[in-house]
Amino acid sequence: MQLDMMTMSAVDVTVTTVLGLVLLFTWLRERSARLVGWWGLIMVLQAVGLVVGASGALANTPALITGGLAVMLFSDSLKWTAARAFVNHPTHAAWALAGPLTFLAAANSSLFGGLLYHFMLFSVLTAFVNLGAAFELARAKGERLISHWPAVVALVATAIASLLIIPLSTTVPFETPSEAYLSGWFSSITLVMVIVRIALAFVVLSMAKQRQEMEQRVHALTDTLTGLPNRRALYESIDSLEQKRPLHTGPLSVLFFDLDHFKDVNDTFGHEMGDYALKLFAITATEHLDDRSLIARMGGEEFAAVLPGVSAAGAMEIAEAICEGFAKAGASIDGQAIGTTVSVGVASNTCEPCDASDMGALFRQADAALYVAKRAGRNRVEFAGPYGVTPAPAMEAMTRSDERQRLPMRATRRRRRVAASA
Repeated sequence: MQLDMMTMSAVDVTVTTVLGLVLLFTWLRERSARLVGWWGLIMVLQAVGLVVGASGALANTPALITGGLAVMLFSDSLKWTAARAFVNHPTHAAWALAGPLTFLAAANSSLFGGLLYHFMLFSVLTAFVNLGAAFELARAKGERLISHWPAVVALVATAIASLLIIPLSTTVPFETPSEAYLSGWFSSITLVMVIVRIALAFVVLSMAKQRQEMEQRVHALTDTLTGLPNRRALYESIDSLEQKRPLHTGPLSVLFFDLDHFKDVNDTFGHEMGDYALKLFAITATEHLDDRSLIARMGGEEFAAVLPGVSAAGAMEIAEAICEGFAKAGASIDGQAIGTTVSVGVASNTCEPCDASDMGALFRQADAALYVAKRAGRNRVEFAGPYGVTPAPAMEAMTRSDERQRLPMRATRRRRRVAASA
């Protein structure tokens, strides 16, 4: 059955215009959804290009057809720009002009004389920019939205449909623009384009919604002052960590931090300086932790860190480095002698015997060690072992080798057994 191209064009223009206006209206209500605004503009421009091109074809006016194709190519080029903006890659809207300007320059040269060659060049350039947009979404790092891949598939389908113009126009040649416009193959490609265009509009809305939900979740799990995860985020990360890597399968340590005399800093220098001290500690601590480590602000001036793959000796070394680094960084702020310091409690599952059957036990041990550090004068690191809190000097004698770390604990256990038998 041959499709009525006049009816198909009317449906195409109407659907494209309505979807474009709906997207623009949605963007006006939610300005943060920039992709929706981009896509609304893209679809309105596509509708304008369709009207101009169809008018030129019916009137047998090649110049109008070329102008309509240029507008449609510009709208497709904006897809690439919008995709780059969505995945936070650098972009400029002016880049989208490269495609249509290249097309217009070639169309007005002697190398691409004739409407058939204009269609071929248009199809190649359209396919290129759609594949570029698909590539940007496919290679996006970090954020992975479920609707990324449907968008990639739809963009690739658009590129393939555009390239079909080349074999169809060469196997079914035409004499006049109106003959090409009213041909069966042209209407078939138009139908495919309408379907893909509708699908892309819904996918774009879905991507924007998922991005918004993800941002809201990140906001709910982030401490707004320091930029670190909050208590809830840390506990969720710990649950995920325990599912992937049970506690007994390898070294794991916990650090508890409490900024010393923080209330005095607020009372003496003001809350703005107190906030600065909190942010300074977050920066200092993060600089001494690797990518596997989890650190969060637990509330007030308290922080906690979970260090997968780090033994007791390694955790002590990191804690000492953070303690010293924060004291150095906060000694003087904006010319004022603040003298910020932090107390740290450390617990690890690498001591033997180790009463750390779960993360809760490690957290309680680290909290107990922190309490001892505060009572012992602050600005110090204390380690919580199976027999209570071990002084930091004793821990410094422990090596980073797990086997050698256990020797002092075994000696302690043997001495306790001898004392018991005596």
